[in-house]
Amino acid sequence: MAGAANKNIGLTIYLLKPDQVQTFEHAVVDAAEEVVLVNEPLNGVFLPVSREGKEPQWVEAVQAALQAPIAADMDGTAPAGLLVIWHLTRTFVVTFGHAWQRLDVEWLERDFGRRVALNSIPRDSVKWIKSEQFLAKWHIASEKAPRASKVDEFGVDFQRDLVAAVEGIPTLQPSLGASVRGGTSIRLNLPIGDLSQTLDTCSLLFDSNAYKTDWPEIDNISPVRDVAVAGVLDGLLDVAISTGVAKQQLSMFTPSEKKGEEVNADAYQFGKYSQSAVTIPYLTYDLWENYLVTKNLTPSVAHSKHIRVHVLDEHGQDATSFRVFDCFGYEAGHNGKIYILSSGMWYEVLGNFITEINGVVTGIDPTPVPLPAWNQTADEAQYNVGVAAGGSFINCDRKILHYGGGQSKFEFCDLVHLQSKTLFFVKKASKSSGMSHLFEQVRRTVELLFGVDQSYRDKVKALVATHNPNADATWLDARLPHGTWTLCMVSLGESAIKLPFFARMGLAKIYKQLRGQGHSVAFTSV
Repeated sequence: MAGAANKNIGLTIYLLKPDQVQTFEHAVVDAAEEVVLVNEPLNGVFLPVSREGKEPQWVEAVQAALQAPIAADMDGTAPAGLLVIWHLTRTFVVTFGHAWQRLDVEWLERDFGRRVALNSIPRDSVKWIKSEQFLAKWHIASEKAPRASKVDEFGVDFQRDLVAAVEGIPTLQPSLGASVRGGTSIRLNLPIGDLSQTLDTCSLLFDSNAYKTDWPEIDNISPVRDVAVAGVLDGLLDVAISTGVAKQQLSMFTPSEKKGEEVNADAYQFGKYSQSAVTIPYLTYDLWENYLVTKNLTPSVAHSKHIRVHVLDEHGQDATSFRVFDCFGYEAGHNGKIYILSSGMWYEVLGNFITEINGVVTGIDPTPVPLPAWNQTADEAQYNVGVAAGGSFINCDRKILHYGGGQSKFEFCDLVHLQSKTLFFVKKASKSSGMSHLFEQVRRTVELLFGVDQSYRDKVKALVATHNPNADATWLDARLPHGTWTLCMVSLGESAIKLPFFARMGLAKIYKQLRGQGHSVAFTSV
C-alpha cells in the first residue's frame, strides 16, 4: 500500500468557504453511509459515494434494432468518493469519479484553483485557457494549444473576457507536478502521499497576489469576496426581478461547470428531474417565469437559488444541474461601482478599467450626418423606415442576403447615406447582449464589404437594386479602400457613456479594432 501512495494519480481539489463548512458537513459528511478515517499526517475522512445504477435511455432504443437481447449489464454505475481533509484552518475536498456532483457550488471558493494556477504558471507556459465572455450570449470560449505557449497567442481578450480557468506548466511551483489546471478546483497529477505538502502549497498560493505581476491585466474583473456586498447585490437583483426591470436586462446561459470542463446541453429542465417532465431547448428568463407560473410562484432571487436547472444530454439523461441563480448573467451598479453576476458569483469591475473604457467611448466621433430624434417608442425597423422616408437615406434594414457556405444569412447594414459615404447600424439599447449583436453585424459587414471577394459586393448591389431600384449602386462595383466610408453605430435611447458597461466594453473594442484597420468609425445616440 505504501508504494501505491507514491504513485501519481489525478487529484481534483476544492476549497470550501469557511462559512459553508458546517453546511457541507451536515449535508454530506453526517449523511454519508460510510465514513473511513485517513492516515496521519492527514486529518480527514473518506466518503465512498454510490449511486443507483440506471440503464441509459438509449439502451432501449438500440435494443429495438438488435436481433437478440443485450446480455451484458448496461446499468450506468461507477465508483466514486470524497476525501475530506481538515488542513490547518481550511477544509479541502478531493473528489474522485462523479463525486464532484455532490458539491453545491455555493459551498466552494469559486476561484481557488484559478488563483493557484495563475501563481504557478508563467504567462509563456500556458496550454489551455477558458474564458467567459460577457457580451453576445455570455458564452464560454475554450482554447487549447498543442504545446505550452504565450497567453498572447490565445484568443482571450482581457478587456472583454473573464479568465475562468487556465492550464499550463507550473514552472514557478515545480512541486505541483508536470501540469496544473485551475478553475474552481485545482487539478494535479501527484502521489496522494504528497497531499499534505500539496495542500500547504495550494493554501499559500491561494492567499498570494503575486500572480498580478506576471498577469497584470487578468483581474480587470475581480470576484467579490465580501459576503455583505454580495448580499446587497442579491437584494438589488431581487428588486429588479420584482419590478420587472430584470426581464429586459438579465441573460441566462449554462454556467462554467465546477469540474472546469464544457457542459454540452441538448435540452434543459426546471425543477426536479424526470424523464417525463417538460424540457426546453434553451434558457431564457421568460421560460423560467413560465415554469414558476405552473408552481404558483413569482420570480425572486430566493426561488432562483432553490430551484435547479437540469442539463440534459442528447439521450435525455440528467448530465448535471445548477441553481437557476447560477445561470443568470446580470449587471448592477452599487455605490458608484459596477458589478456583474456570472455563474452564480458576483464580480467587481475595477475603477481604473472603467475609466479607461469610458475614455475610449466618449472620444468616438459622432455621425457626420444628423439623424432624426427617436420618439422613444418606435422599434429599429420603424425608425429606419421613418429616416429613409426623407429621401436622403437608403433603407437596407431587414433586407437579408445569402452568402457563403450553407447560404449563411447576412444583414448588410440598416441605412446608407451616399452623399457622405456613411453606413449606419441601428440598435435599441437595452442590455449588453443586444448591443453585441450590433457590433457583430458591423464586424461582419466590414470583413466582407472591404474584403477581396467581389461576389459579396455583387450580392449587396443586387439587394440594393431590388429594394431601392432608383438608388446608385455603382460604388459596389469594385473593392472599397479602407477609410473611404464611415461606419456609424446608432443607439436608440442611450448615449455611449450610459450604455451597460459591457456594451461599452464591446463598443471600445470594435472601435479600436476598426480604427486600427484604417476605417472611419462613428457612434451617435438619437
